Amino acid sequence: MTESRRNVGTVLGKFGGTYGVVLVAIGLLIVGLAWNGAAGLPATPAQMPYVITGLGFGLTLSFMGAAMMIVQSHREDRARLEAKLDELIDAVGRGGGLGGAANAPRDLTGLVVAGSASYHVPGCRLVDGREEVSYLTPEEAQARFLAPCRVCQPQTAGNVTTLG
Repeated sequence: MTESRRNVGTVLGKFGGTYGVVLVAIGLLIVGLAWNGAAGLPATPAQMPYVITGLGFGLTLSFMGAAMMIVQSHREDRARLEAKLDELIDAVGRGGGLGGAANAPRDLTGLVVAGSASYHVPGCRLVDGREEVSYLTPEEAQARFLAPCRVCQPQTAGNVTTLG
């Protein structure tokens, strides 16, 4: 019984927007028929049954159809969001969101971090948190014409930093 209930929910979920539009159309048709039926009668007391039942039933169907369309729209948005979140989780799992730390060597002794115009010790606040960093020896950094950082002063630092 649970499986059949799931199948009905899946079918209604797929066609919820379509059924909603149909219910709104039927509701508006019933309202129009009730209005037409009431307009053909000259006395107000004779018109009241048409107005009460037709408007009540027609508006109820229209509101139910609108609610079904809103729920279907919410389901589609949620499914799109879940798909994007799954893509994001896969990208992070492959190492795409870990930045340069995924490719960092375990022992950073004697290495410096290359910036755009200067090189830094691995723990320098100017390069901390950057996604893409490259590790070089001080000689390679100077061969690229990178200047030593004025904040961390890698030429005087002992460079005994390791990643834990």
